[in-house]
Amino acid sequence: MLKAEMFKKGMIAIVVLGAVLVLAGWRYGALQTTRYDSREAEESLRSLLIVSDQTLGRLDKLVVKWQGDWIANGENPEVIAAQIAAQLNMPAVNRVVENGHTVYRSVRDSKNLNIRLNMMERQAEQWYVVVQLDSSDAGREQLVRLHKLCAKLLKSVGVQAQWNTAFQHSLHSGKSVNQLMKLTEEGLSTKLSMQAKERYTDATTAAVSYEAPELPLSIQSGEHRIHMQMAVHEDGEEHNTRITLGFPLITIEY
Repeated sequence: MLKAEMFKKGMIAIVVLGAVLVLAGWRYGALQTTRYDSREAEESLRSLLIVSDQTLGRLDKLVVKWQGDWIANGENPEVIAAQIAAQLNMPAVNRVVENGHTVYRSVRDSKNLNIRLNMMERQAEQWYVVVQLDSSDAGREQLVRLHKLCAKLLKSVGVQAQWNTAFQHSLHSGKSVNQLMKLTEEGLSTKLSMQAKERYTDATTAAVSYEAPELPLSIQSGEHRIHMQMAVHEDGEEHNTRITLGFPLITIEY
């Protein structure tokens, strides 16, 4: 089991350096997921939404991230980025240079759903593609449809993509984060076989990684196979509590 401080630092690092950690860990097959079949991608996401719907509080945010390598093999990366953006009904891509590397980027924001596309040069002929879908609960069906489209689209242009997802709930409660964590675990365990493997707690946060073989996404963490992370965080400034679920990891700020 990971030490508590290592677990806390690891989750913070994921939030801050998400794409970097994905490159370092998931690129070598540690993440198991339905990669390209659009029907399976949709069914898997819907199964995770069912888990989310068993969670305390109001669902405020849904995030799906598709990401993976693309090898140019003589093709023009700008054309591929433009093709992805066009299929997702996004604005034309912009070319920027960050830390000496070319990035093709497009952003589409709307009331209930936002899309981010980044195609980043790693080295000659090698690129990394990230498509992020963010929605409110009101935009969930639109997000699911775009998630299904991403599975088909990224495969068609040759991106070796995988996906992860996170859901964030909020509530006002007089209970401590540990009490809310226990209540949420008890509720989820009636529908899902889950076993805590890594745990961190302090005065305002409780965070746990679980093995739950019924879930479709997983990643190796030391000796354990992790399928889900959950964090309960008390926000003193907003005077509420956030419950965040990540499959298989939390890759958004909680």
